[in-house]
Amino acid sequence: MISNEQLRQKYLNPQMQFYFERKLAPLPPEEVQVRIEEALKFLNMAYWCSGDIPVSKEIDDVWHYWILQTMQYEELCGKLPGGVFLHHTSSDYALFEDPSAKERKIGRREAVAVLASYVMNYGPFTDDRLKYWPFAAHITAKLGWSIDELNAWLTSARSEAARIPEMVS
Repeated sequence: MISNEQLRQKYLNPQMQFYFERKLAPLPPEEVQVRIEEALKFLNMAYWCSGDIPVSKEIDDVWHYWILQTMQYEELCGKLPGGVFLHHTSSDYALFEDPSAKERKIGRREAVAVLASYVMNYGPFTDDRLKYWPFAAHITAKLGWSIDELNAWLTSARSEAARIPEMVS
């Protein structure tokens, strides 16, 4: 498993930490760190994702701030799995070509695969991080599951074809 500390050591230099603390002020540094870590987890998996992004606006905002530092973002992308520049396109921009762009959502199976990959690579979801992964939060709310039940289900989803409960949509 990849720890939060390992993610920060590999991908986050002190200058970017300082930059994020300034951009995300007045959030406490601990919360800034959590958001950076969750953004890094997503970006580590993004090469294999398609469709709508599976993270919250707060994590998307961290991604936007990183992109603004173009040289540092390009360097980050080169270190990530896949080693390619990860583009970000607003669904508002995509509306010009595709009027249904805002309705495109990540498929349920792909969303479960992303969440299962999270658990496999970074360990179980915790209460303070669940809110940054909307589909995971949706599953727990819709099915009345605890975070432990969610993590157990995602762990089993890794090793077998994930059977998604019908009431989760």
